[in-house]
Amino acid sequence: MTVSVLARGLKDIERYFEQLPEVAEKSIVLAINDVSSKKGMTLIRKTMRAQISFPKGYLEKGRLAVFRKAYKGRPEATIRGRDRATSLARFALPGQAPGQKRKFGTRVQVQPGAVRNMKRSFLIKLKNNNVGLAMRFPAGQAPEKSQAAVPLGTSGLWLFYGPSVEQVFRDVAEEVKPAIGDMIEAEFYRQFARMARYG
Repeated sequence: MTVSVLARGLKDIERYFEQLPEVAEKSIVLAINDVSSKKGMTLIRKTMRAQISFPKGYLEKGRLAVFRKAYKGRPEATIRGRDRATSLARFALPGQAPGQKRKFGTRVQVQPGAVRNMKRSFLIKLKNNNVGLAMRFPAGQAPEKSQAAVPLGTSGLWLFYGPSVEQVFRDVAEEVKPAIGDMIEAEFYRQFARMARYG
């Protein structure tokens, strides 16, 4: 999933391009790149965390980033979110670890404030040194269709997943676009004034 941060539709900047087109183009490119990688990205991550309880730092490790910057002739930046589903183990509440026997399953919090107890589930270490949230089912039986799960070999174990970064990013993109547009516009005016004054 990619979302573009671009200049089209911003209020009242056309006349700047008419007056000083080269300065205006440089200004809009700088504004888009600055906002998309800083204030705009901060707003996107904050809005995503308000919907889904991603662990601290999870969205800052390349899983949500500027994929392509704006440049001369293309005043548009592209933000991309990781499209792999997020392991439910990422949403397990603290105090739970692989190998612990828990009578009532694993407690997870995907949405802020909504703790869910997944009966019969447990945390396991995977071959790639990650941790997964698993549940064992009898041979031939599978989780409900509404649950995102994949089989772990032929052992009867299934790994469970929550929404991907891309999925949540897509959900919030339209919500944050107006605010990001305002940020770009303000930064454009600042950059334009600076470059028009000093060249």
